[in-house]
Amino acid sequence: MAWLTPPCIELSIRYTPGWVALWDELRPLACGAACDTRGKSTVFFPEQTHSVQEDVGELFIPVHRSGDISQELMVVCYTQQGSASGTIPTTVLSYSDYISRPEEHGSILRFDKGEREKQCRVMIIDDSLYEGDESFNVTLSLPVGGRLGKHYPTARVNILEDMDDAPVFYFGESKYHVDESDGYVEVKVWRTGTDLSKSGTVTVRSRKAEPVSAEAGVDYVGISRNLDYAPGVSMQTFRVSILDDLGQPELEGTESFELVLRMPVHGILGEPGKATVFINDSVSDLPKVQFREPVYTGEESDGQISVTVYRSGDITHRSTVRCYTRQGSAQVASDFDERPNTDSSIITFLPGEVEKLCVLSLVDDTMYEEGEELRLVLGNPKSNSQFGASVGVLKETLVKIKDTADKPIIRFLETKFSVSEPKEAGAVATVRIPVVREGDTSKVSVVRVHTKDGSAVSGEDYFPVSQDIEFRQGDKEHVVEVEVLFDGIREMREAFTLHLKPDENMVAETQVTKVIVYIEETNSMADVTFPSLPHVVSLLHYDHVARTPDNLRPPAGYPVICVTACNTKYPDYDKTGSICVSEHINNTLTRYRWLISAPAGPDGVTSPMREVDFDTFFTSSKRITLDSVYFQAGSRVQCAARAVNSNGDEGLELSSPIAAVSQEEGMCQPRKMGTVGAEPFSAKLRYTGTDDPQHPNLIKVTVTMPHIDGMLPVISTRPLMNFDLTLSPDGTRVGNHRCSNLLDHSEVTTGHGFITASTGSPESMGDMAPYQFSGALRGNGTLRFYRNLNLEACLWEFTSYYHMSELLTDCGGTIGTDGQVLNLVQSYVTLRVPLYVSYVFHSPVGTGGWQHFDLQSELRLTFVYDTAILWKDGIGSPPQADLQGALYPTSMRINEQGRLVVNFRTKARFRGLFVESHSGGRIKRAGTSTSSMVMSVDHPGLTFNLTLVRSEPTYNQPVQQWTFTSDFAVRDYSGTFTVKLIPCTTAQNMEYTVPPVCSPREPVTFDLDIRFQQVSDPVAVEFSLNTQLFLLSKRSLWLSDGSTGFGQESDVAFSEGDTIYGRVMVDPVQNLGDSFFCSIEKVFLCTGADGYVPKYNPTKFEFGCLADSPSLLYRFKILDKAQPETQARVFGDVSFNAALAVDDPSAMSLVRQPGSDGFRLDSTAMFQVAAGREWFIHTIYTVRSKESANRGIGKRSLEYHSMVSSSSDLTSSVKGHRSRRSAGDEVPEVAEDIGADDNRGTNIMHMALDRTKRRAAGLSEMFANGLEPSELNAEEEEEGLVTVVGALVGVLLTALVVVCVVLVLRSRQKDVKEGWREGVQEVVKGSVSTEPMLVVRMQDCHNSSEV
Repeated sequence: MAWLTPPCIELSIRYTPGWVALWDELRPLACGAACDTRGKSTVFFPEQTHSVQEDVGELFIPVHRSGDISQELMVVCYTQQGSASGTIPTTVLSYSDYISRPEEHGSILRFDKGEREKQCRVMIIDDSLYEGDESFNVTLSLPVGGRLGKHYPTARVNILEDMDDAPVFYFGESKYHVDESDGYVEVKVWRTGTDLSKSGTVTVRSRKAEPVSAEAGVDYVGISRNLDYAPGVSMQTFRVSILDDLGQPELEGTESFELVLRMPVHGILGEPGKATVFINDSVSDLPKVQFREPVYTGEESDGQISVTVYRSGDITHRSTVRCYTRQGSAQVASDFDERPNTDSSIITFLPGEVEKLCVLSLVDDTMYEEGEELRLVLGNPKSNSQFGASVGVLKETLVKIKDTADKPIIRFLETKFSVSEPKEAGAVATVRIPVVREGDTSKVSVVRVHTKDGSAVSGEDYFPVSQDIEFRQGDKEHVVEVEVLFDGIREMREAFTLHLKPDENMVAETQVTKVIVYIEETNSMADVTFPSLPHVVSLLHYDHVARTPDNLRPPAGYPVICVTACNTKYPDYDKTGSICVSEHINNTLTRYRWLISAPAGPDGVTSPMREVDFDTFFTSSKRITLDSVYFQAGSRVQCAARAVNSNGDEGLELSSPIAAVSQEEGMCQPRKMGTVGAEPFSAKLRYTGTDDPQHPNLIKVTVTMPHIDGMLPVISTRPLMNFDLTLSPDGTRVGNHRCSNLLDHSEVTTGHGFITASTGSPESMGDMAPYQFSGALRGNGTLRFYRNLNLEACLWEFTSYYHMSELLTDCGGTIGTDGQVLNLVQSYVTLRVPLYVSYVFHSPVGTGGWQHFDLQSELRLTFVYDTAILWKDGIGSPPQADLQGALYPTSMRINEQGRLVVNFRTKARFRGLFVESHSGGRIKRAGTSTSSMVMSVDHPGLTFNLTLVRSEPTYNQPVQQWTFTSDFAVRDYSGTFTVKLIPCTTAQNMEYTVPPVCSPREPVTFDLDIRFQQVSDPVAVEFSLNTQLFLLSKRSLWLSDGSTGFGQESDVAFSEGDTIYGRVMVDPVQNLGDSFFCSIEKVFLCTGADGYVPKYNPTKFEFGCLADSPSLLYRFKILDKAQPETQARVFGDVSFNAALAVDDPSAMSLVRQPGSDGFRLDSTAMFQVAAGREWFIHTIYTVRSKESANRGIGKRSLEYHSMVSSSSDLTSSVKGHRSRRSAGDEVPEVAEDIGADDNRGTNIMHMALDRTKRRAAGLSEMFANGLEPSELNAEEEEEGLVTVVGALVGVLLTALVVVCVVLVLRSRQKDVKEGWREGVQEVVKGSVSTEPMLVVRMQDCHNSSEV
């Protein structure tokens, strides 16, 4: 058969960029082989599987070929990834198992001619990771010059698990030793190896040891648990609990059990895989003896001391120990019997016994010895157990021997003795008083005995004794005799005392050193008594006691009287009068006592009667009458009367039936029945003048306050406190309260006082109540005080007169100069007199017997001086007016009728002058008023009287002086005042004549913006919650408890750079103790515009510094506890540095004081304004009782105040507030909850600034320009403030035009008044350091003028 040669065919080979070189090399061979297949060459793997270790390095896999081997053959040997991952030869990546052979020309195996075997080389990577068995494939492909055999084209390579990388679990120790009393043993199991990147687990179990010794559940708690290892963790610790036989310790010796590791996950077990735990109880269960206490004390007289020795551990065996003595200060034989360190001192414990006594015998002698000591020691322990016994920690104890029984004591045998007074003159009775000595009598002691008077008087009732008693050796008793005398006076039992002084030899101790001797008198009291019980009736019914029904209760508010059976007013005097005469009872000498109890409660339960033992400076509780200040409506009153005979001997006391004061009837009942409290009061300070006929050139102080039944009004210029001492008759109030109604007319040290020598009230002399001014029944001191009460009107009126020096030196008044208020061109001098008013009521159960309600105010008398400083350039007329002029305010004041008086001058800038009125001319023909006038849109009902005072006699721009006065008086004159003046022009050649001959023209308008108020109290008392606000300069006073008072330090003037310390505290005179907390919530700072004094009066929509107002120049909220982010931090570029006391760690002593809180700030920022500006500080605070203190003091504020320096923000803020107030006078949210109902109070205080320490430079230049130094400084710092001047120059003219254009556009959208006001605010408030004085409105251009 002939072989057919097939035609040559082309092979189609996949083309990839990596195969380009390979194909170029194989092309001729491939074509040749394909064209000649007569001797096929086959290439294959002889083995299908190869298993290798990971550390084999290089693996050579044999590749065979069979068939025709005469030609060359090439084949690609490449790897295929299985569970083992490979990588490329150029880069060895982490976590790879072998280096890959890619299917490309680099992996070709070339068989030369005649070569049957080749090696396919694969690199195995030996890493440190622990992995299981993994595999990959090695495959032959693309044979050139032959073909692939069926057995096998692919070989599998298994990489076996590398045990060298496997984590190994093993115990840290193979043996653990633990005492049975330790409770547990702690065992560590380690995991080590090169690969700890995976979590692992191993099981640990306990098992019995061989041979069995320790048993689970008896000696230890068996364990079988898994220990889990997180990746990277190499060690775990576990505990095995050891059981101690505490109930019945039994000495068992050393026992053991084993711990083994089982079932590792992701790891293998290493060595040691077993640990043995040895339990040793030879220490804890070993019989141990020791003393129970480290010190034992005994008395020598007891004869012995028993010391307890106790045994612990295994007590099932018999054991012994020696208990022997070691002497210290106590000596053998003389103080105790020795216990030697021999077997004679053995203490034996039988099986089961825990305690035994070691008895020490003491030697009791009669000699006194100080405390002595010795030691008892335990030693030589033995036991029947194989392990023996031991001694515990307390193997020694200290024994102290006292000798109390032998201590020498000298004392009186009894503490009380009684002796009867002799019955006749010259006779004496002797009382024998034994003085004994106990204990050691072997030494000599000398004591002195002397008498001391009690109610018995030496020389009259007994002979005094003062003698030394000597106790010699063996003496045990001496007797002191005192002779009692007959004094011939019938009296109560009397007493005197004997006293024992210490031993002069300092041997014996003295006890019971005082004995009382009573001298009994058989007939000590007069045998007189009233024949019937006294009655308590009202002094109103004193004349009609007999006709007064028994059920008629005394009305409240009027004194009660005790009517005895010997009083002619007594109902049954026709029967009892003769008995009183026969018994020789002198009713004018009767001794009275009064008892009071509080009104019965709602459930009818009454309080016990308590004696009224407190007298005041004007009343007495031992008179026949009891003043109404001691009881209230519903009080229960009782009198006790003791009869006295004509010789002055007192008899028995009888008590009246209890009378209840009426709750329905009273002289001056409270507005709401059953309540008492502080009512509003009125206080006035007025200068009398030189024309007063009785009190010329004095200052009259008048205090008017309503009267309530049972009320005692107290007025003083000093703080009131401690009323039990203040109201007492002693002299302390005379020095402390020189200007008060607490001084009787004879105690007044000033020229006049509130209490005068008069005992009657001229207003009530005509129609007065019965015995209202009876000095015999009530006392002249009481009448002098009640002279100031108008009982018909229920009104107290206290009036006094003082010199200015007395108010300053005696009354605590102060004079302050407020400086010159520049925009009012006036200076103020203010006299301030503090006034403290308390409404005092007697309380049988109150502290000190009085309860009180305290108010505080300040009286001010202000003197006003005009400074007559002229405005530099005045107020110009509107620029678009045909005729120009200027107005210069010169002074403003409030006259004695309370009317506003404004003086100003004008300068006409045309030929002619301003006139009050004109009767002819164009104006009249046009129907327009021809009279100059003043009006105010803010006070439409207020009219003014305008007068031309004087005028220069010329038509050439004359200067004219004007004044206008309001026709009525109002409290607040703040607002815009429009002055319309009639200009009258003349010809150029006309001479001045009177009256002037001129032609009237259209009125020229000038606007004055005035802030002026009449001075009143800044904050009503009802909003201060009886608290006080102090501004202090000393930090020590700020942090003190207030016991020394703040009155002298609270009105200081602060210099630039000083720290101002503010403190709010509950009025200390209320004696509220720790029952209230005070917490400051907000603090505001403000200064008024044009002299405005901020006040807090919500009923008139005045809110002080709490809300924006046209009357305020600056207003800052410097502190807010709830919202500190809303606080104003700086004024200009000067920081306030304000902080609450609770935020100051060094002020915690102030915060912890009950009823007090505080704050502090720097004064530097407030010196940026001109002199004469008055700053006020306004606080809001919470006052709560302890019961409500936890309800959240200081609730969150809902308002935010914008206090930034940018003009736009300030302007928008001001506009918003002003528009709201003008719309409806809404109450600001911050002030809504202020009042007693919400426990929130507020207070305002003026801050005086001392500017004398500030630098003054260039005074001559400043005053040449008409400016104060502080104003000039303000002008230099304030940029953007537009100043209107008479002659505008340069840049000022350009700035004025720009402002005018802006404000004209705004005025078209708003009414004229609002547009003007807001425009002024934009100019004034544009910078936080602006100083606006008077604001002028020119019809289309809005500007401000400054002095």
